[in-house]
Order: sequence, then structure tokens, then C-alpha cells
Amino acid sequence: MPRSSDRLSIRLLGPLEVSVGDRPIIVDTRKALAIVALVAAEGRPFARDELAAMFWPDAGDEAARGALRRTLSSLRSAVAGRGLILERTQVAIDPLSASVDLLEFERLAGSTMAADLEAAVALARGPFMAGFGLRDSPPFDDWQAARGTRVERTLGRLLDRLADARLAAGDRAAAVEAARRRVEVDPLDEAGQRRLIDLLARSGDRAAAIRQYRSLVALFDRELGVPPLPETSRLYDAVRDDQGGTGPAGDRPGSPEVAGTPPASATQLPLVGRDEELELIVATAAAATRDGRLVIIQGEAGIGKTRLAEAAATAILARGGKVLASRGYPGEAGIAYGPISGLLRSGLSETGGPARLAILDQIALQELGRLIDLPGALRTGRADSRDSPRARVRLLDAIADGLTALVGGSTPGLVWIDDLHHADRATRQALMFLARRLAGRPLVLLVAWRREDLSIDGVAAAAELARIPAVVEVSLGRLDRTAIATLIRAARPAGTEDDGPLDEATIDAVANDSEGLPLHVIEALAIGRPAVEVVQRDVQELLHERIASVGGMAGQVMAAAAVIGRSFDLETLRSASGRSEEETISAVEELVRRGIVREIGGPASGPIGYDFSHGRLRETAYSATSLGRRRLLHRRTAAALRSIAAGPRGDDLATFALIAGHERQAGRTVEAAEAYRVAADRAQAVFANREAIDALEAALALGHPGAVELRVRIGELRARLGEYPAAIADLETAAALADPGQLAAIESTLGRVHRRRGDLSAAASHLDAALETTGLAPALRVRTLVERSTVAIQVDDLVRAGSAAEEARVIAGSMADPHAAGVAERLVGLVARARGDLATARAAFERSARIAADDPDPTAAVAAMTALGLATAAGGEVDAALEAINRALVACRRIGDRHLEAAVENHLADVLHGAGRDDDAMNHLKRAVALFAEIGEGEPEPQSPGIWTLAAW
Repeated sequence: MPRSSDRLSIRLLGPLEVSVGDRPIIVDTRKALAIVALVAAEGRPFARDELAAMFWPDAGDEAARGALRRTLSSLRSAVAGRGLILERTQVAIDPLSASVDLLEFERLAGSTMAADLEAAVALARGPFMAGFGLRDSPPFDDWQAARGTRVERTLGRLLDRLADARLAAGDRAAAVEAARRRVEVDPLDEAGQRRLIDLLARSGDRAAAIRQYRSLVALFDRELGVPPLPETSRLYDAVRDDQGGTGPAGDRPGSPEVAGTPPASATQLPLVGRDEELELIVATAAAATRDGRLVIIQGEAGIGKTRLAEAAATAILARGGKVLASRGYPGEAGIAYGPISGLLRSGLSETGGPARLAILDQIALQELGRLIDLPGALRTGRADSRDSPRARVRLLDAIADGLTALVGGSTPGLVWIDDLHHADRATRQALMFLARRLAGRPLVLLVAWRREDLSIDGVAAAAELARIPAVVEVSLGRLDRTAIATLIRAARPAGTEDDGPLDEATIDAVANDSEGLPLHVIEALAIGRPAVEVVQRDVQELLHERIASVGGMAGQVMAAAAVIGRSFDLETLRSASGRSEEETISAVEELVRRGIVREIGGPASGPIGYDFSHGRLRETAYSATSLGRRRLLHRRTAAALRSIAAGPRGDDLATFALIAGHERQAGRTVEAAEAYRVAADRAQAVFANREAIDALEAALALGHPGAVELRVRIGELRARLGEYPAAIADLETAAALADPGQLAAIESTLGRVHRRRGDLSAAASHLDAALETTGLAPALRVRTLVERSTVAIQVDDLVRAGSAAEEARVIAGSMADPHAAGVAERLVGLVARARGDLATARAAFERSARIAADDPDPTAAVAAMTALGLATAAGGEVDAALEAINRALVACRRIGDRHLEAAVENHLADVLHGAGRDDDAMNHLKRAVALFAEIGEGEPEPQSPGIWTLAAW
């Protein structure tokens, strides 16, 4: 027999290793190693033709045989004639001069001797030929996969037998080790999982047995979508209840779990350690009988911000105040006014909600109709769709007045937005607008956030809110030992009082482990085991264990709820989970009973809402769901939301942004891109320009076919935000991608943006290029002519300005478009005024004012009357001028447009100053400055807003 140093050694268990003695063989192709592995593993000779067909399946017979000859020649040189028999017709392993670990493993695994079983397990270094594969030999790959499965099954049976043998020998720890390795080999083998659970319990580690079962539940839910078999559940019940001597529990400190009695949930437990904070908030609310107050709650995740706000809301409700509550959700920062819409819908759903909102004027109701679907009695027509600073202010005014009306009453109400760090920019802007205008509003505006999770602009918003006069800031710290002890005692299930006083060591263990974080304490209590068992385990591990304890139907429904990603109702959850109505209700009841999900209020009308009891539970449940299943659930959720959007509960503003996110997570890029485009439409309709840009860029990134249109829209939106270089870059990109028929509109838009930027030369160039286009649509031609006339006036080219304005007036007159006609008339008047022809200017402005009576945009009449007043004043008729401008001012106040009102006040001050009435002029100028400051614009610049603003499209 050859010496061991001369033998061919082939190791197939774990990474493939082929060596002679201590030296790995050196070959020029992986197929040489694969041939050795194949022949060695099967333990029989292989015909050369058989090998050629397996390793070179795509080559012809002669080419395959030639390749095999060259490979075997290399192999012969590498092994130097040891262990390998290379004959003219076949290839085999020489058992006298070669050793194969797999063959030895299989021989030992078939033995009945414990020593042989131990030796077999020692040979199993890892999976069969771990990490090895060929790229161009599918037959070999198939064989390797099948052989690996056989090896895995053999190892599994071997470990089962070894665990039994070790247990019979009295070595429970070693038996657990074998059973645990068995589960690692095949986690989905339920019999192996049951063996491990049973052995853990028998070894005295009942807690580990319960954890293993809960991990099994999570795994089966994630990978298979099914609960464990009844026998597995019965084993768990026996272990949990310590039946049959499977695990001593009475000798461990703490309170045992009481069967059928779930631990107290967070909302059932008392609020501890926050008495001073709660008293401060309630006192602040009581003092807000005339002027509103702002309260900010901040603190780290799990510190109890929501719990404190809930307690404050309960106290305000008990005093007769009304409460509106909403929150931001992860991943929804792109949904314009999402939490604000939630507040409005919540208020409308309460008894008397529509009647309270009915006190608002027509303009405010029209603006709120942008955000939510108002009841029929409150619908007063469509709001102006044109974007401008004054339009945004009208919407923010309406939001502030609407929320005030919905919580109004003899007792100050509460407007509460939780998790503001997840909210969109538009929501933050609306809250800042309201916070600066709390005078005369009997309410408390309460916001809560995690400072560490605020975005860059979110930090700026938080700082601005903190500067509001008389703001009440509540920063929550961690609980002390006394508060933790109170929580633990409150969480003890009923019937445990006879067990004696709570062990102080248990309180110390939880206090030290949690470091005073309330969420950690609650989760440690929620899993229903003595607190000493959770020492040295972080809160994420506790959350994972809590989620893993949910199985079967409830687990499947919980996964769907986590994918929905926000509060949900039963119908949406049923559609997303794919379960029946009865199954969904039963599952939600179980989740509520376990304290994982909570009911978040039942409005007078509409479906009852539910949410996870803490956002981190949702995140944990989501991460515990497999990628494949998440995609399926995202697709179902998108379909459910589309059904909602088409029905009476449709909320277009938020729904399509949610749909887009779910479609993208489902891997459906085409559907996601279009949904993002629609979401951008909704955001743009409420002047949430930043959110609209984000949605449009997401649509572009997903390959939306309308790239030119989307680029143009992004450019226009950036221009509205004053980001002119970026706007021009987007528009130039659109021009580069555009068809010839699209170029004129883009050139016109570029001209308008350059004009706003102040580059009048570039503006003229682009506008002229658009006007030179043959077959230009009348509406686009009028708009471009107006822009070109405005540019010409600013550079004192009155000839060009006049001709462009006159042409615009003629075309607009033939279009039956009152807005276009009114703008064109104003331009004619502006040109005439610049020439000193006040009579022509005044006549044009009078025609513009008459036309504005039919313009759906109420600001058109304001612009026309103001322009008429300025022209009249220039002619020396001050009283007539003041009458016209005051009519414009009254119209501004009637429609609630403070931005335009500030502009008109500024012009009125100019007229009064020109007439020598400086005291009156100063009063109006102060009013203009105050209005600009109120809407966050600062002092007016010389030409903004000036006559150019009033003349703009």
C-alpha cells in the first residue's frame, strides 16, 4: 500500500481539495478537478464518451473527445500516476492509492456505533464542493446540485441519530449542539426544529426553547407563508407551560407567563416618570383660551413621545376639547401635505365636522378642496390652478383656518402631528405658517420629532419653530429606577399578586439592561418572561422576538400591514394580504391582543383605523419578511390603493405617491414611473413644488417614456423655486431630447426663465426663436408675445414692445380666452404708459378690467384695477386712482390673498406719497411691510412685487 504521503487525497465535503500527499495538484483547467470530483464521488468508472458529453455538451463528438484527451493528459501529469486510473475507454479512482472523504463519510454514517457517527460528523467540513462550479457544463452542474442534496440529507439524518445517541449517553449539551447543527443544515426541516426545541427544554433552557420556536415561526412565515405543524405548536405549548418536566421554571426569579393572559400593552400601562411634562402640556392647553400655543416634544426613538402626547390628548378630550391627530411615516416625505390631509379628514369625519368647516369663506373651501374630498355641501367650485407665491399663501391660510375651525370650541383643542421628522416639506411649511399665526386661535399645536432623524431642511424648520414666542419645549429623558419599577409592577398579569413582592433584583436587571429606555422596558415585559432572562439583550433583539412570536394567519396579515407602511383599515389590509374578511379580522384581533397593533380611533363615519403600537415594530416586521414576499405584498397594496383612488374614499393627493412607492418596491418600474408622474401632478396642484420635482425625477429614473415633458416640468418648477441655473439646465436637456414640434414651447419657457433671472438678452433670443416657428399654436404665441413685450419694455425697446403687445391682443381676442385677452390688454397699457400716452394706457387698463370680470382667476381683476389706478394717478386724477386701487385692495381681502394685498398696499403708498399725503402713505407702507413679513417674504424689493408682477402671465 502506498505511503500516506504518496496517496491521492480528494476532499469533497466543504471546498474541493485534490492533493497528492500534502501538495495540491496543479492543473490548467477547472474541468480537470471536476472530473476527479465526479469519479471520486460516484465511486465507479466513467466511460470517456460519458465524460466528454457531460463536460463539453455543446461541442461536436470529435471536439469533445479531443478536449477530454488534453484535460486527462494534464491530470495524469498532475497526479503522477497516483490514485487515478486513466484507461483507453474509461476513467476511475484507485481505491488502494486514493482516499475520498465523502465515501468515508457515507460509510461511517451508515454505522450503528456512536464513535463512527462522531467520526462522520467530524469529516463534514461544509456543504458538498462548497463554492465550486463550472460555467459551460450544465449536466455537471445538475449532477453537483443533486449530489449536494443527497449529502445534505445524509448529514441531516446523521445529526439526528447523533443527537439521540448523545442524549442517550446523558450528554444533553452535546445533543443540543448536534440538533442545532442539524437545523443549520436545513432550517426548513420542521422535524429537526422540533428536535432542537425539545432538547433545549430537556436540557433546562426553556427560554432558549421558546426563542427557537418563535424563530421557527418567523422563518416559516417569511419563507413559506405557513404556520408550523400542530405537533410543533403542541410541543411549544408544553414547553411554555413547563409540562412534562421539559424545563424547570420555578427556580428562576421573576413572574412566570400566565397562559391565555397577554402582557399589558404600552397603551394599557400607566404613563410613568412624565408627570411634570404632562402637567406642563395640559396647563399650556388650559391657557390657550384666546391665543394658541405651540408645544414641541422631542427625544430619541422609544423614549415615549407618542405616549406622552396621547396622555395629553386624553386630558384635553376629558375637558371637552377636540383633538386632531396625524403623523409622518417613513418613506412618505414625498407626499405633499400628507399629515395635513390626515388632520383635515379626521376633523371632517367627526360629528359636526362639516358644519364647523362651513364657517369658512368660499376661497378657503376651494383651497382645502385641493387637499381632500370635501362633502358636497362644502364644494364651491375649483380653485385657481396657477402657481404663484400668493396662491401658495391662500392655501396656507386656508389650512390654518380650516384646522382652527375643526378644533374650535369653548375649550381649546389640540392639533397634533407625531413623527414630524418623517413629514414632507409642504407639511412643515404649513405648520410654521400656522405657528406664526396662533394669535386669536384657541388651540394647542403640538409636534413631536426625533432630532437625530431630521433632514437638513428639517433641522432648519425645527429651529424656526423653536424660535416662536412662548413656545413650550419638552425634551424627554430616560426613566429612573422608580419609574421602571412602577412599569414592571403594572405589567404583572392579573392573578400574580400571590406570588409575593416583585424581586428587587429583577427590577435592577431590567433597569440596567434597558438603561431607562421605555421601549426596551415595554418590549422586555411584552415577551412575557421573567425580566432577568432579557439582560444583555438590546431592544432590536426583543422586537425581533416579539414579531417572531406571531404565526399562522396573524403573521401573514402582520407582514401585509408592515408593507402597507402606515396606518391602515381592514379593507385595505384584506386586499393587501389576500385573506378573507373573517381571516383578516381574526388576525387583527390577535395582533391587537398581543399589543403589536392598536386601534387608532373610530370616527363617526368611515372605517376604523389601525396602526402598529410602535414604528420600530413595523420596521422589524417588514425586515422579517422575505424579499419575494415583500414584492408580492407591495404589488397587492398598490392594487388596493388604486381601488381606493377610484372609489368614494379616494385621496388623489397622497394615494398616487403611495402607489408609486409600492409599485417600485414590487419591481414594476413602468407602473411606478407613471404613478410618480401622476403624483407630481397632485403635488404641483397644491404648490408643493419640491415634492413635485422629486416625483418627476423618480419617474425619469424609472425610464418614463415622456422624458421631454418631464424635464420641461422640472425646469419650470425649479424656476418657481428660484433655482434658475438648474432650471435652465433641465430645459436645455429637454430641448436636446425634443422633437422639432416640441422645441417652440421649450424655447418660450427658456425665454420666460431667463427673463425672471434677469438675463434679458438670453430671454429675447429664446423668445424670438419660438416666435419664428411656423404654425405656432395661438395660445403659445400669445404667451410668448406677452413675454417678448415685457422684455422689450424692460430694455426700453418700445417699438418692439408695442408691436408684440398689439399682436398678442389681436390673437387673444380671437381665442375667447379672457385671461389671455386681459393680460394682452394690460401689456398694451404698459407700453402706452411707458411712452407717456396715458390716455391710451388708461383705456387699455379699463378694457383689461372689464375682461377680468369673466376671468376665472380673481387676481386678474386686482391686477387690472391696480394698473388702472397707477395710470390714472400718473395723469393727476388722484381721487379716481385711489378709488380704483382701493377696489383692488378690497378684492384682495375678499379672496384672502395676502401676497397680492401687500403688493397693492405698496402701490397705494406710492400714489399717496406722490400726492403729498405722506402720513397716509406711511400707514399703507407699514401695512405692506407687515404683510410681507407675515407671509415670510421680508421687505419688498423695488420691482417685486411691482407693475411687472401684476402684468406677468
